Amino acid sequence: MVDDIILQKRTLRVLIISALLVTVCLIFLNPDLAFPSDSSQIDYFGVLAVLFFLVSLVLLFIFHFWGKIFFTLYVLEGLVVRWYGPEYIEPADSIFLLFTYLEGMIEGAILVLIFLTPMKNLFKSVKGYL
Repeated sequence: MVDDIILQKRTLRVLIISALLVTVCLIFLNPDLAFPSDSSQIDYFGVLAVLFFLVSLVLLFIFHFWGKIFFTLYVLEGLVVRWYGPEYIEPADSIFLLFTYLEGMIEGAILVLIFLTPMKNLFKSVKGYL
């Protein structure tokens, strides 16, 4: 049982690092959206979303109980923005689509690990409410 949890912790940390790498690749594959040339076109909500994403990954990496909540909120926020947010043009390159789908699969795997495996008990708060 202890070996299973150690393996799951390693898997989660590998997935977190993979999510970071895939996000960096997506930013560099779409530089027009990530780094606008005009300062009036900066997407402040996008910057906040990336910061929220980074904070949630760091909290997940150290197994803090808020990491589980923040990451879930990040994924739900992404779904809501995708469905109800404004449309924007994405590159139609197959490599960009590959990284987009890979990001979704990694996020899904992280959600499965933090909610459906015995490792979910590592995210308990001190008071045990979560």
